[in-house]
Amino acid sequence: MEAIQTIDVSHYIKKINRVEAMLEEIKEGLSFFDRDLQESIKRGEKDIAEGRVTVCKTDDDLNNFFASI
Repeated sequence: MEAIQTIDVSHYIKKINRVEAMLEEIKEGLSFFDRDLQESIKRGEKDIAEGRVTVCKTDDDLNNFFASI
């Protein structure tokens, strides 16, 4: 006859709660990142639409651009 094992469910629930808290922190951080990223994209699209961009097609263009800033 096999012995019946008992487990402490509260131990596992505490672990689950800790993991849920960590995941919530990650989710919160990602939402801030996503919001900032979306705002940055909108600003970039506005700059492009208004012609406030520098296009570097060659290495010399790129070097000249960096030298100018």
